[in-house]
Amino acid sequence: MNIWRAAWTERPGALAHGKIGLRGGEAGKRGEGMHMLKMGMLALLLATAGAQATDRLAVQASGESVMTMRVDGDLTVDPEGQVKNYSLRTALDPKLRQMLDKAIPAWRMTPVLLDGKPVSAKTPMRIVLAATEVPAGFEVRIDNVVFAPITPEDYKAVREFQLASHERGEIITAAGESPRQPVSLTKDNMRPPGYPVGLMRAEVEGMVLLTLRLNPDGTVADVMASQSSLLNVKGRPAVLDKARALLETESIRAAKRWKYKVDAAHPELLEAEDLTVRVPVTFRMSDAELAGTWRYEFRGPNLPVPWLLGKEGDQVVGVSDLANGDQVSGASPFRLSDRSVLNQVL
Repeated sequence: MNIWRAAWTERPGALAHGKIGLRGGEAGKRGEGMHMLKMGMLALLLATAGAQATDRLAVQASGESVMTMRVDGDLTVDPEGQVKNYSLRTALDPKLRQMLDKAIPAWRMTPVLLDGKPVSAKTPMRIVLAATEVPAGFEVRIDNVVFAPITPEDYKAVREFQLASHERGEIITAAGESPRQPVSLTKDNMRPPGYPVGLMRAEVEGMVLLTLRLNPDGTVADVMASQSSLLNVKGRPAVLDKARALLETESIRAAKRWKYKVDAAHPELLEAEDLTVRVPVTFRMSDAELAGTWRYEFRGPNLPVPWLLGKEGDQVVGVSDLANGDQVSGASPFRLSDRSVLNQVL
């Protein structure tokens, strides 16, 4: 077990070097400090927001405090589902890199099939690391891994590959799953939500992960806030949960009016999972954080998506996994065959 030893320094948001070291290149490179809430002010502002936030909390547990970091890379699996090779695009502290170099080769994936035969296959991936405070410092674990095109560049490359494969009559699936037609869901009209005035005055930042189910014409049939978090803020959980709920309410209100372009050869055959897209909504007053940097989150639970329950190919995606401008849509043939490797201390 590796313990990430660190202590809060006088400069908020930064962590002092310890046994492994956690600091600027990860925790404080952005120069953003931990914002300690003026609890009375925020509580008063939220009290004027109406009952919607309180109603939303009726179905949620309290949030958790965690530090997270996104790491981008690529993974190639062999026909048996073992890791053949991988690369990380994100520059990391050598000790962090060493942890991942030990963990990733042990992953086992569901084999990818081409026309029913197992093949080697490559996918973009995003790893999210989480660090939680313990008496001895910080423990680091892999919070989640998403195997899918996430960035616009990845999405374009994978889409071109899917179309070329479809034209050649090739069928790509995960072992044991049914083939699906390629579908492209691209943003068309997405007016962002307004920043709640009370939270802006209190300088509260956050993110909401929305899961949308589209109609074949690209309009939004259903939307839910799957998960939300506040960034670089501390305070009483009851107050922070209300702030999260307010961001969720504003995000959902805006998303109901969004429009996507749906491109599929047979749109009449599309099912709910084909028309599902996950997109983050960010409420930031400062520059967005970069991959390879730590950020502090007060994060709510990741709620199940009703229309995807029991569906094959559904990936677990959380609010910490996506940055502004990212999206994850459709099913992926890449997935861990054993997710117990996640949330283990590295």
